[in-house]
Amino acid sequence: MNETIIQIIPAPSNLMYGYDGGTAQPVACLALVELADGDREIRAMSLTNGEIFEEQPGAILFFD
Repeated sequence: MNETIIQIIPAPSNLMYGYDGGTAQPVACLALVELADGDREIRAMSLTNGEIFEEQPGAILFFD
């Protein structure tokens, strides 16, 4: 999978995600990603386990 992050911006302070019935967590940043086919999409990124940023597949985004 060849994807490139084009731009990263801070997420709004009230943007949260919920995943698999767990506690709501804040979204750390939004990333503009260019996919291998040239399409672009915005992805919400979160801080996981206080260590790494990763996309949360299947997460539901909402404003608190």
